Amino acid sequence: MQQVVLSPGSRSTPVAILLGQLEDQGKIKLYLDVDERSAAFFGLGLAKASSQPVLLVCTSGTAAANYYPAIWEANSSNLPLVVLTTDRPPELQAIGTPQTLDQPKMYSSAVKVSYQLPAPSAAATDQELAYTTYVARKAVSIALAHPRGPVHLNLPLRKPLMPDLKQVPVTTPSQPTQIQLTASLPAEAQAQLTNLFAGKKGLIVAGPVTDGQQNAAAIAAFAEQMNWPILADPLSGVRGFTNALTTGDSLFKAVSQLPQTLQPEVILRTGATLVSAPLTNWLAQKSAPVVYLDADRGWRDHSLSTTTVIAASAEQILPQLSELTGATLAWLAQWQRLDQTVAKTLRENTQQAELTEPAVARVIGDNLPAESTLFVSNSMPIRDIDEQFRPQISGIKVLCNRGADGIDGVNSTALGVSAHSRANYLYIGDLAFFHDLTGLMMARQYALNLTIIVQNNNGGGIFSILPQYQEKTQFEKVFGTPLDLNLPALAQFYAAKYVQVTDAKQLAAEIQRQPQGLTIVEVPVKRAIVPDEQNRLKAQVAKQVEKIFDEN
Repeated sequence: MQQVVLSPGSRSTPVAILLGQLEDQGKIKLYLDVDERSAAFFGLGLAKASSQPVLLVCTSGTAAANYYPAIWEANSSNLPLVVLTTDRPPELQAIGTPQTLDQPKMYSSAVKVSYQLPAPSAAATDQELAYTTYVARKAVSIALAHPRGPVHLNLPLRKPLMPDLKQVPVTTPSQPTQIQLTASLPAEAQAQLTNLFAGKKGLIVAGPVTDGQQNAAAIAAFAEQMNWPILADPLSGVRGFTNALTTGDSLFKAVSQLPQTLQPEVILRTGATLVSAPLTNWLAQKSAPVVYLDADRGWRDHSLSTTTVIAASAEQILPQLSELTGATLAWLAQWQRLDQTVAKTLRENTQQAELTEPAVARVIGDNLPAESTLFVSNSMPIRDIDEQFRPQISGIKVLCNRGADGIDGVNSTALGVSAHSRANYLYIGDLAFFHDLTGLMMARQYALNLTIIVQNNNGGGIFSILPQYQEKTQFEKVFGTPLDLNLPALAQFYAAKYVQVTDAKQLAAEIQRQPQGLTIVEVPVKRAIVPDEQNRLKAQVAKQVEKIFDEN
């Protein structure tokens, strides 16, 4: 592990000092974040962007409890976090000692494993040292093993807490050799997939991946080989490739059934749970066999449509099927025409002078520079990106915390990602932005470059498209929850640049500008028009799609 996020405290004193020493020696990159909740999400962002394990270190008590939301996100997203909580020694437990909780099992099923380490002492034996080394090494290995995920080490420490640096071993313990196995299709499985795929009108449904690019090239190459269209989730990394379609969500919002001419004979699924509920609902109809490439072995398919599971990634399996041929170009052309029609309809209906939420997402997608990274908040922003993001180039990474789907820690995760990327953007609503204000301090602390587009509709916009919107007497008080944020004052507090934009041209100019330091771009939008705007777009898409269906 080479990336560490430390939240300082008294009980973690020896670990903190030793980590600082390791950074001075150039062996690790150490980040200091005083807010443990922010620190955990920042570490999550580091792990998401680098695909490498990240160590979190904190003191005892509620400090460790503040890691919990990010640990659940890591669990649901298969990210390798190694959590080291320091603790009071056994003789101080269960007697009312301050800052003492029942830490060894505090993360329960949110972590893959939890190990209680022995309390070190000056008289520690070689066996104790060997045991601690072995367990720590084992924990990191488990975090990296599929399915990847968080692990927990609880380290009790006795006073005096100041370490004798002269006594600290400077040699790195030897590592056991680990032999990695590669996925190879046996002859029987090869024959089964050949029977399912060869000459068939297939459809690929590409779901989210952890780092925004895993398996994208392999999926795109197989789609071209087979003349199969790809219904590409915005977090799949596949949008921008030749056979990728971007309008699956809008299509299945407008229609629940496809005409026979567009019905696939087989569906290949990759990635995690889809952003689009309408597309998932269509899959639930089980209109064709569904083969799921599931490297994380999670069976995370709440459409319940999967008929065949292969515990390997697209990158491992699809090149082994390079001799297959699929459908004719006419099959692909039908789907591409449908996709282009829906995309044109969406564009034509989001070009009015006033910026609406879908229009904000469209402008962002149209103006992101090549090789940039867009982090998207949950709630409305990721849904609008799913609908509107249609890149003309591949290589733009889109990331989101879609494991537990929360709005907590979004600022911090995006900043963690930005430590590994050049041009970084965050697209977020005002409530999610407010939820993680302490995380913004990391931008100043580590000179991180991030442009934050805050879609400010003064409240919880997503509730406007849910049933509770019909309860007019209570809606604004308990769901709308306007905060009237003073974003210029917030920007000043964090030494950030602040800009307010009110039209598409201004927003495009801010996105095209190379991110430099922390920039907050406020985009005021009207929450009250969200339901009508959603219904209008759905109706327009349905109208154009029905025309194509009638022709077929």
